[in-house]
Amino acid sequence: MTTKPQYSRLPGRSGIFVRDSLWMSTDHLLSVRRNPFSESYRRFYFADIQAIVVTELPNSLAPTGLTAAVLFIVTAAALMYTWHPVWASLCALLSLVSFFVSWRSADCACYLQTSVSTEMLPSLRRRVDAAKATALLKAEIERTQGSVSAEVLEMGPPVARTARLATSKPALRHSSGQVHWMAFALMIVRGSISAISLKGAASIPLGIAATIVGTAILLLLILAAIQQRNSDLPVGVRRLVYVTLAFYIASGLASFAVSIYIALQLGPRATSQAMIMENPMLKAYGLVDLIGFLVLGCTGLILMWRHQRSVRTPPPLDLGNGG
Repeated sequence: MTTKPQYSRLPGRSGIFVRDSLWMSTDHLLSVRRNPFSESYRRFYFADIQAIVVTELPNSLAPTGLTAAVLFIVTAAALMYTWHPVWASLCALLSLVSFFVSWRSADCACYLQTSVSTEMLPSLRRRVDAAKATALLKAEIERTQGSVSAEVLEMGPPVARTARLATSKPALRHSSGQVHWMAFALMIVRGSISAISLKGAASIPLGIAATIVGTAILLLLILAAIQQRNSDLPVGVRRLVYVTLAFYIASGLASFAVSIYIALQLGPRATSQAMIMENPMLKAYGLVDLIGFLVLGCTGLILMWRHQRSVRTPPPLDLGNGG
C-alpha cells in the first residue's frame, strides 16, 4: 500500500481567476495552476534542478495604484458629503481594487532551470515571497544534490547555460480579447447615449442607462487589464486599455467638479432640470465626454479588428486535380 506524498505550500500566489501556487514534497516541487474549470500540474524533481534565477523588475504600478486609491478615497468622501451615496460606494470599491492591484503588483520574475527547459514560476512575483521560497528550495536541493563549494560557484555556470538563461522569455498566452471587444463596443454605446443627451433629449431612464453602461464598461476595462497581462495582444491594445481607464477616471472626477460648480453657480435658482441641462459648462463637459468615448471605442475596435486579421489562420489550400 503506497502512501500519498505530503506537500507543504511555499510562499507566493498569483492571479485572480487563474491562480498559480507552489507545493513542496520530499523529493520534488509541484507547480499548480487552477482556473474555475480545470487544474494543471508541473513536477520538478530536486535532483534535476540546476538553477533558480530571480530577476528584479521595475514596479511602477505600485505607486500609481496607491495614488489612484487615495484619489478614490478622497472622491468618495466628497461624494458622501454632497449626498451621493451610490457614487461614493462605487469610488470606495474602486479604491479597494486600486490598493489590491498595487499591493499585488509584480516586482520580480523567478525562473527554474533544469537540464531540458527553463520554466517561469508565476506565483513568485514578489521579492519577499521569492526570497522565502528560494531559501526553502535551496535547503531541499542541497539535501538532495549536496552543497556546492565556493570555488565551483566562483567558476560560474557554462557559457551555453548562461546564454540560455539570459535569453529565455516567458511564453505569451493567447488571448481572444472578447472582454476587450465588449468594452470598446459598450464605449460606443455610452458615447451614443451622451450624444442623445447633448441634443436635449435627456431623461431619467436615459441617465440610468448611461450609469449602467458606464459601470459595465469600468468593470470590463478592469477585467481586460488583468487578462491582457503576458498575452499576445498587441501593445497598442494593451496601452489603449490603460489610457481608457485613465480617461474614465478623469471623466468621473470632471463630472463631480462640474456638478459642484453648477450647484454653486445656480444655487436656489436650480428649480428645473432644463435649467441645469442648458448650463454651458455641462454642455462642454458632455461634448468632451461624447468625443472621448466615441474616439476611444472606435480606436479600440479598429485595433482589435486588425489583431484578429493578423492572427487568423488561412483556409486550407484546395489544389484540385490540376494542382
